[in-house]
Amino acid sequence: MFIGISIFLVLIFMGGLIAFLGDKIGSKVGKKRMTLFGLRPKYTSVIVTIISGTLISFMTIAVLAVASENVRVALFGLNKLYAEMDELNAEIADKNRALDEGQKQLQARTKEVADMERRTQDISAELSRVEEQRNYVESQLSVIQAAYDKAQADVHASAEEIRELEKTRQELTGTIGKLDKEKDLLIRNIEAIREGTVIFRAGQIISSAVVDEHMSRETASQVLASILNDINTGLRERLNIQDDKAIVVRVQRDDFEQAVQQIMESPVKKLIRVTAAENIILGESTIVDFDIHDNVKVYQEGETIYEASMDENGYENYKNEDVRVIHFLKDINAAAAAKGVLPDPITGNIGQLDTREMLDVIQRVKELDGHCRLTAVAKRDIYTAGPVIIDVRVTPE
Repeated sequence: MFIGISIFLVLIFMGGLIAFLGDKIGSKVGKKRMTLFGLRPKYTSVIVTIISGTLISFMTIAVLAVASENVRVALFGLNKLYAEMDELNAEIADKNRALDEGQKQLQARTKEVADMERRTQDISAELSRVEEQRNYVESQLSVIQAAYDKAQADVHASAEEIRELEKTRQELTGTIGKLDKEKDLLIRNIEAIREGTVIFRAGQIISSAVVDEHMSRETASQVLASILNDINTGLRERLNIQDDKAIVVRVQRDDFEQAVQQIMESPVKKLIRVTAAENIILGESTIVDFDIHDNVKVYQEGETIYEASMDENGYENYKNEDVRVIHFLKDINAAAAAKGVLPDPITGNIGQLDTREMLDVIQRVKELDGHCRLTAVAKRDIYTAGPVIIDVRVTPE
């Protein structure tokens, strides 16, 4: 502020000085009737006045440029300053985008950890149930063993009773063995979840593709094999496996043949989703299943998927407009699933709404104090495979 006032005062002073000196110099030259380049004294006086004023202005600017860095920046560095500001604004935008991505990844990781903990609790409960069942069977075995010993000691017992008791004892022993194996498997699963890296959860979609209708058996087999090969290649790269011939994806032969039967000679296009058959731990083979559906058009572009008034249908029970909009999006999800769009097996989600668009909808609802109707329309043609990409229109009521 002080520098600006100082420069302003200096410019006022120098302007007055230029006017005064120019007038004096011009007057002296006119009185002495000096000539320049053979011109008349009158014109010579004018030229001398202009030159002197120009030199004084130049010296004024030069002195200001030497004395003040701000003046130098204003005269010579303004374009550079604008360029630096543009770069800083671009860098800030990039940092904001990176922050948004980081927050999304953090939310995804947090949900994954919560799911793993819930899975661990479920397995622990199942382990407790198996241990109780094993203890119960062991107690039964003790009773049968006592009866068996008594029957053997009694020479008058029938041979048939002894055989039945022996058979029962063997069955119970086999049951205990199975329960022990199940217990060991559950313990290994808990350890794998707690210590290992789960790269795919049971039911998670690894890959999906839409295939043409009216395929021959040979073509259907080739298509499924190609999908599995692509998944195998992607997993090798993801797990940094150098052996190009390594097979990390496996599928049961019967499952493969059933999938071929489902897609061959089909009158409509088929959606093939390849899912993990169980939790896949880093270092283990990936065992997959085929989930196959008809891929038909569910919604046309511009078609209304769901609409509701924010003053009715239970939305009025939520005082917060953000919560109303979130429940509206959940209802869209349910409506699309009921119409035939397949949800994600893990998250159950179907729809996609850009974060900025969702914030715009919430802001619009807030501006109307919740007295409005929301209408979700398809942004493009939507098929069984999804996703449900929508526009949400806000209409005052």
